[in-house]
Amino acid sequence: WDVAIATTQQLIISSQNQKRAFMQQLLTGKTRFPGFSGDWGKITIKEMGKIISGGTPDTTQSDYWGGDVLWMTPTDVTALRTRFIVGTKRKITEEGVRSSSATIAPSGSLLVCTRATVGETSISTSDITTNQGFKTLIPSNRFDVNFLYYLFDYHKSTFKKYACGSTFLELSKKDFERLSFNCPDLKEQQKISAALSVVNSEVEALQQKMDFLIQEKKALMQQLLTGKRRVKT
Repeated sequence: WDVAIATTQQLIISSQNQKRAFMQQLLTGKTRFPGFSGDWGKITIKEMGKIISGGTPDTTQSDYWGGDVLWMTPTDVTALRTRFIVGTKRKITEEGVRSSSATIAPSGSLLVCTRATVGETSISTSDITTNQGFKTLIPSNRFDVNFLYYLFDYHKSTFKKYACGSTFLELSKKDFERLSFNCPDLKEQQKISAALSVVNSEVEALQQKMDFLIQEKKALMQQLLTGKRRVKT
């Protein structure tokens, strides 16, 4: 099991390096797909769609918690193994939403962590809210959310560069909105995101295999190191 884990780990590193190189070519316009030409335009995040912030209901009010509304925190995003967020550790009620600055974002929104783990990004698969550690971008019909995910992920260091704070890093909404990136038109965005999704799926599959092997090893250790299962000699 240790050999399998080590081998899979090396495969993950190799696939991640390949993915990074692929992103560097496609997300900078150095490599273009046939049929696409023309310069990319520099677009601010504010021009990409509607931006909303998060909030936290009063934690002392039980009526605000344990509902059906997903409520995302930085802990949820750092635990992800894919680019999609399908569930959160905690949920709030509709009353909790109304009582706080939390705003419900629709499925297909891009959630960007702007506090502590700055730059971590995910795509919502259903209606969702977040705490104050996020800025949520609801893309306009001129932008492909998967393309924006890969674009922001590639430029993660840019988000960190403009974050500040003594206790933990935080990127303000004003600074977040005015960050700008070069973008092609929608059709080229979709072509790029489709290609990157294939490469990304390979990385995710290897990560899932790694998680499975680690769980298997733990189960095997629990059997062998407690004497529940004996080895024939």
